[in-house]
Amino acid sequence: MAQEVAQEFSRFIAAERRARRLAAATRPMAEGDVSERVFIEAGRATELLRVSARQAAGFFLPTQRTEVVWVEGENELAVTFGAVGVKLSDGLIRIGIPVRCDQAGKATVELLFAVGSPDQPAGLYAASARRPNGPEVVVTTWGEALVAFAWQCVLGLVTGIAAAAGKDRRGNLLVPVELSVTGQGIEIVPMARHRFAGSSSLKTTKPTVER
Repeated sequence: MAQEVAQEFSRFIAAERRARRLAAATRPMAEGDVSERVFIEAGRATELLRVSARQAAGFFLPTQRTEVVWVEGENELAVTFGAVGVKLSDGLIRIGIPVRCDQAGKATVELLFAVGSPDQPAGLYAASARRPNGPEVVVTTWGEALVAFAWQCVLGLVTGIAAAAGKDRRGNLLVPVELSVTGQGIEIVPMARHRFAGSSSLKTTKPTVER
């Protein structure tokens, strides 16, 4: 199935080009070519991250819904994807996910990802603690699922922005090859993907989980 780009990501790239913060779209790139870096100011990061959070929750088109309910046996957790927050500092992405359940009421679970920075580039590598910060009853049951969801939000953002930046000569959307973060914002490097035997679909990575 062809990868689709969220309209919010496409509008962001178009606005950056109109403002001449990005060069105008050029002809499709050759395999392995790297495109111009895309910078997302910290003030825009939360807005765009909520787009990828909506997608990670299973809604690929704009929706009035802001919450999903996870169920595991007798346990339920409401996850408010529409209010996910992000704070940035050098090489660090801090994600806040509002949740609620009968045992803990309303709370925010905080997840921290160590990624690349301008001084210490790391490609798309990320490291995270296995257990996020939040109410004990929530993180004991849902900790790993929340880490995976938060990483999917981050990866969805960088993948979506890279894809909105253009296509390669075979018509495939560009993919992110590097993620760099400072307190000022997020920088993404799009690239024309290499040809592999079999499917050319994007293979995603998972963060290293530190115990």
